[in-house]
Amino acid sequence: MAFAATLTNLTEELVEVITSTSSQSDPGLFNVLKESSLRRLRHHNFLRTNQFEVQEKLNGFEEHFRVANRDGLADALRERLAALERISNKWTPEALDFLLRLEDQPVKKSKLKDLELLKEPEESPCPPLKWEDIAREEGWEQDDDIWKNVNFDRDSSDDEYLERTSDILSEVEVTSTSTVEAQYQKSPTDFLVDSHDEHSLDQVRETQLWRNTSLSKDARGRPQKITISEFHAVREVLFMLNGLENNLFDPEGNPSLQFQMKHTSWEVYRALLGSFSEASRQLSVLRKFTKQPQNVPLLQVFREAVEKRLRSFDTNISKLQSRYVDIQQDIVVSLARVIDDVKPHLQPLACLSDIMQQLQRSKYPRPFHYLELLFDAAGVAQLEGSDAVYEFLATLFFECFQVYLRSIRRWMEAGELMDGDKAFFISSSSSQVPMGQVWTDQFTLRKTTDGALYVPRFLQPAASKILTTGKSVVVLKLLGKYQPPSTRLQEPPLQLDGDFASTYGVFAPFPEVFNDIFEKWMASKHHAASVTLQRTLFESCGLCSVLDALQHVYLMSDGSRSDTFTFAIFNNIDLLNANWHDRFNLTALAHEAFGTLTNAHRIAVNVHPDGLADDVKDVRRSVRKGLPFVRVIYRLSWPIRIILTEESLDQYQAAFTFLLQLRRSTYVLHKYRLVSDSSAGTTNTSSDQAMYYGLRTRFLWFCNILHSYLSILVLGPLTAQLQSTLQQAEDVSTMIASHSAFTKQMIGEMCLGGKLDPIRECILDMFELTIRLQDARQLESEREQEEAQELSRLSVTSSPMKHKRYVKSGEEEDETFLFDQDRSLMMQDTERSFAEVLREIRAEFDRNLKFISSGLRGVARASGDTAAGKWDTLAEMLEVGIQERR
Repeated sequence: MAFAATLTNLTEELVEVITSTSSQSDPGLFNVLKESSLRRLRHHNFLRTNQFEVQEKLNGFEEHFRVANRDGLADALRERLAALERISNKWTPEALDFLLRLEDQPVKKSKLKDLELLKEPEESPCPPLKWEDIAREEGWEQDDDIWKNVNFDRDSSDDEYLERTSDILSEVEVTSTSTVEAQYQKSPTDFLVDSHDEHSLDQVRETQLWRNTSLSKDARGRPQKITISEFHAVREVLFMLNGLENNLFDPEGNPSLQFQMKHTSWEVYRALLGSFSEASRQLSVLRKFTKQPQNVPLLQVFREAVEKRLRSFDTNISKLQSRYVDIQQDIVVSLARVIDDVKPHLQPLACLSDIMQQLQRSKYPRPFHYLELLFDAAGVAQLEGSDAVYEFLATLFFECFQVYLRSIRRWMEAGELMDGDKAFFISSSSSQVPMGQVWTDQFTLRKTTDGALYVPRFLQPAASKILTTGKSVVVLKLLGKYQPPSTRLQEPPLQLDGDFASTYGVFAPFPEVFNDIFEKWMASKHHAASVTLQRTLFESCGLCSVLDALQHVYLMSDGSRSDTFTFAIFNNIDLLNANWHDRFNLTALAHEAFGTLTNAHRIAVNVHPDGLADDVKDVRRSVRKGLPFVRVIYRLSWPIRIILTEESLDQYQAAFTFLLQLRRSTYVLHKYRLVSDSSAGTTNTSSDQAMYYGLRTRFLWFCNILHSYLSILVLGPLTAQLQSTLQQAEDVSTMIASHSAFTKQMIGEMCLGGKLDPIRECILDMFELTIRLQDARQLESEREQEEAQELSRLSVTSSPMKHKRYVKSGEEEDETFLFDQDRSLMMQDTERSFAEVLREIRAEFDRNLKFISSGLRGVARASGDTAAGKWDTLAEMLEVGIQERR
């Protein structure tokens, strides 16, 4: 009951405090709130905080701090937990649990120095120093005159001020340590100059009266100009050149027309001021630019460089002013002389002002656009023979270019891009790409919306080389072969020598001078990374062995291994095996044929899905069905894929397909061996057989010509040249370009290019004619066998026997299998006579051969391709067959 009473009293107090409602002010509402609150408190489901769980969490935080190497935080936590145990009560676990529920990544966000804010500030043992104490100590607490303003009007004089201050100081008693020290310190009165030369002061005032003189009018009412001396004009002009306020020119540099110089005609005076007005306008452009804030580092260094040159110009003008202020010798005061003295210093700044105006007129200037303008202007100044301007602009260009060079240096040395650098011409992909595509897709040259390179014009010849060097460093880092450049190695200075010459002499154009200096600088960065990556690709990644394997697998450089692989495929096709395209079987055949090669397990063979729909009977009759879809895949490591691009591998595949079709034609011609007619029991010497043998010989000759041409004149020399070119390549980009050029030249010389599509189709027609010829001969052989069997059955003296004039060069069960098939579905020309088919094949052979030969000859003469000579050679080889036919 005591607990219930206590709870009721506390609840009433809680409701009264929160709702500001009491039992006297609103009894009904108060009772409703009290009862609902009591009901919630009596029936709550929340248990007491588990103090052991709280302690375990705090110990866990301490251990986590130590694991994260933040022992200072762990010690501070342990120290405060130990102190808390001495003053804890029953509510301590509740408070600690509340704090634990509010925690937010304490290991990452906690700072040990924040604990210093919890300490109470130590009170200073000495009282703070106040002005009241100083005034009381110095004795001027009651001196009201010290706070009065000094009157500097004409009615007052310095003597009165001196008298008053001396009287005040005499009244001060020197009684403290601070006042004693003040006796030996200078006061403002010590710096007053007592001058009584009123005459000189009046002369100065008289000479400056022209500044405030109002314009008078002549007898006709026209305003008369204010006459000034040439000395005053020189003074105002020099002020104007220093960017100071003056009376002869307004802030925009326009001359005032109310003044005229003594003893000088108005036309001459106006011409002189016009010259200075143009200089003022040009200088104002530069001074306005230096006052504009810049956020891009490349523009900040440009502004600083302009400020530096303006300060140098102002210094020269100040030295010129000193001639007229501190006169050491006789000097002629002349505006014309000032023009001659200022011109050498003003001419480079005038050229720089023109560049600034061009930059301001650009609609969307790029941060490095002013570098392009400086580069072009320096070249023009050199051609014009303005040595001072050329030296000025060239030095300014190289000074500003150093900032742009930071991005280039970091990229070429470390393969890294500066965050947020939009002025650099290399960009990185926003998403992570596979390692095999790092070279091609991760980093690229930045381009504008119209497709132009976002590169300074003077760097465009070297942009690709810079990109290649940085990408080489990136790849070396991924391979774990990167070695940071030694700080002891000094890079060539990227600046002009004193004589502004290059290795080509003093008269070399500025672009040539820059290219010479920049090439030397780049060579120190480019060579090391490129050589290291090339050595890694050849030695660690086995580039040579991979190329050798590709030549064996795709280019069939080893005829024996290639025959083992391809003849097995042709055999399955001739057996009408519906699963001839099974990828596991094809891969096993490839491993068996090329098993002795290095990394033969990387070879995989399949058939493209588009070729799976072809019926095996159609595949057997045509080289255009099935065979073009056979894909050989040689799995390459990602560093090798940098050199062997997808486009190059596609060209390897195209060469493999063509060689496979050629081998299919040769295979069909050599599939059966000739058996003497006597073994068949008859002697066949008909003209049809002679025509067949003649056609078979000509087809064999045609296939052998292509074999010889491809192996001896095309693939052999090209692969040998490729090995030499890759070894001598300057960098990886050159290796990629060399290999791409090799594959493109190979495709062109193999007659597989787009220009020779009609000729290639005609060659495929010749391959299919070989299959048609052998099918016709097979049908004729079967008809002869059937006739022989029929004669044997009718003969009384001999028993019926089967005689085959042709048997397979392999196993006889294959021939038995073929004999049992439906020949009408396999063979061509089943409804035509053997002689008719032979005559048609011969006519097509002659027509195709002439077309191929004449077509190659015509394309070779009309084309400027490097393969034109090879095409002409092949045409000449094929013309032999045409001449023999005649």
